[in-house]
Amino acid sequence: MNYTFIQKLSAELIGTFILAAAVLTSLTPSNPFPIATPIAAGLALGLCVYLLGGISGCHINPAISFSMLISKKISFRDFLGYIIVQVCGGVLALLMVTMYVPLGQEGWLVSHKASVFSGIGEALGTAFFSFGVMSTTYNKDISKATSGIVVGGSLLLGLIVSHNASYGILNPAVALATKAWSWDYLFMPFVGGAVGALISYLLFRPSKHT
Repeated sequence: MNYTFIQKLSAELIGTFILAAAVLTSLTPSNPFPIATPIAAGLALGLCVYLLGGISGCHINPAISFSMLISKKISFRDFLGYIIVQVCGGVLALLMVTMYVPLGQEGWLVSHKASVFSGIGEALGTAFFSFGVMSTTYNKDISKATSGIVVGGSLLLGLIVSHNASYGILNPAVALATKAWSWDYLFMPFVGGAVGALISYLLFRPSKHT
């Protein structure tokens, strides 16, 4: 089924909103979530893949959209549109959660000074994540029925890899929602996304020899 550009943008907006809201609410200290935030994020992303993946691909992450762009999986127009609505989805999640979380209980707010160390952590974690996502587009052994598990699991793996070096956000749109407004969280995921996409391409590209 072919979907319109507006439908694709709507899917990206809704998906990013769901993911960012899941992350923010799981970090509220006044009412802590019963499972760890990385697991909540992985489950939310996996669910969104099943719900929205058939419409837009369910990137819901500017770094993943960039991976898709440089891999020639989406057009530049789609990339720009996706980036804009993903940012809007993150901001809307922040506004919604702020409405009902008591003042002083904003556990998601990142008090942070940018550093090379955290930037490397974000890039490395996103590289693992991007590799998993891009592999679903190259590896024909990964079916649509299992794609959500692979993508959600890849995010969880990236968060595990990055958590000692950074807060493990791996998503510039979610970084905006958590007010992690520094270059390591806003730009380094793009670097990691490109690395993951390149590794996936080199690994799964068809051989010229039979």
